[in-house]
Amino acid sequence: MKKRYEIALSDGQQLFGLQWLVDNPVGNILLMEGMEEHSTRYDEFATFLNSNGFNVYCLDTFGQGENVAKDLSNRGIWPVDGFRKQVDAENEVVTLLKKTGLPTHIFSHSMGSFMAQSFIQRYPNQVGKVVLCGSGSKNPAANFGYLLARILTTKKSRNRSARFLNKLMFGGFNKKIPQPKTDFDWLSYNEENVNKYIADPLSGYGPNNGFCLEFLKGLKSLYKKASLKSINSSLKIFIISGEEDPVTSYSKSVNKLKAMYESVGVKEVQTKVYPHMRHEILNEVNRLEVYQDIVKFFKE
Repeated sequence: MKKRYEIALSDGQQLFGLQWLVDNPVGNILLMEGMEEHSTRYDEFATFLNSNGFNVYCLDTFGQGENVAKDLSNRGIWPVDGFRKQVDAENEVVTLLKKTGLPTHIFSHSMGSFMAQSFIQRYPNQVGKVVLCGSGSKNPAANFGYLLARILTTKKSRNRSARFLNKLMFGGFNKKIPQPKTDFDWLSYNEENVNKYIADPLSGYGPNNGFCLEFLKGLKSLYKKASLKSINSSLKIFIISGEEDPVTSYSKSVNKLKAMYESVGVKEVQTKVYPHMRHEILNEVNRLEVYQDIVKFFKE
């Protein structure tokens, strides 16, 4: 059964998302979504997890999905320190789920996977297993991007379209695709998925300056040695990517992340790269293989 739910934040603000519940669950899965998408896009995957006994929860991020006003006036808008605040909100959900006494795990995709990287540093004892899907590794350019975003983002320009930053951060994602049909071919080989994404007013609308600033601020804080050493060594991590995913530097980040986590003592880091898949491996035509691998990891 799918329904809307809400979380009250410490500052009094509310965030909304979707939950998919089953009778007699064997565990809880928190989905952490990507940039410029929303919880409804995970309906098929959540239903598959339901069929394997898991309750599923997805808390839409600030300015996304269930948190967007009907007139779209707040679409894509993040508060100051939005990255950190969203990670805190995800922890509020996990804290509530742990009260059920059931094993609680995280599946994270793209932007959500960077938040999950932060989550396991800041809240090291909250979950037992984490999937990082379509996740990047340390990128020195993030620091430069953050400094540039600080210059470009003023009180007046904060919620304006980030044309320059968008091109700088995401403009090269189609570069290895010969004769792309759309600006979003890098998402998947599945043209139906790409066309649905483009037609969806809650997806792919383009970032604003404030979002870029807050996201880059979050990224530049992820790879400090002291923070990485706080990760629970008994945490189980599964890092997955499409072989042709530009976000993971065409899957190169998979082994880089594995080496990074192992270097700080994480004992069990699994990986898998899927050939002939791009960024949204949950939405490729042959996605069932990915679904099954994720469920196997959560059930082990």
